[in-house]
Amino acid sequence: MKIKTFEIRVDPAVRERDERIVNEFLAAVRVSRLHCGCLRGRSSWTVIVIYHDPTDGERAAAPALVGDFMPPATDLTELECERYEALCLWRDRRAEAMGRKPFVIASNRDLLNIARNDIESPEDLLVIRGFGPGRTERYGEEIVAVLDSLQDACG
Repeated sequence: MKIKTFEIRVDPAVRERDERIVNEFLAAVRVSRLHCGCLRGRSSWTVIVIYHDPTDGERAAAPALVGDFMPPATDLTELECERYEALCLWRDRRAEAMGRKPFVIASNRDLLNIARNDIESPEDLLVIRGFGPGRTERYGEEIVAVLDSLQDACG
């Protein structure tokens, strides 16, 4: 068993990045216990994670890899990282506008899978695990527009 601490700053300019780091870590390990609390005198939360690492010799809960489904700890290319960041920003803003939690629209893992693939049309999302016809119909055009805007910006 191991322990890791994180600080999640309340400032919106860095909070999303801090949360993303914690979420990706949590997706890569088997959590035994989780504690959190507000740090007095600082505008932040602390998260303490007690976990099993896959290298601990114990069988960790590994994500099932199917088709284009990729684990969040996988290294991303620079382009994939830009796509992922843009998709996370879109998803978080969309969720806020809808008054819903971001994972309802798409999980971090879903967005990583999209970032790793060349999505050119909403129909291309149907090969992404987690994107069926309903989710594709609701968000497909917006996702393609986010990816197209990156392509236009990069030339």
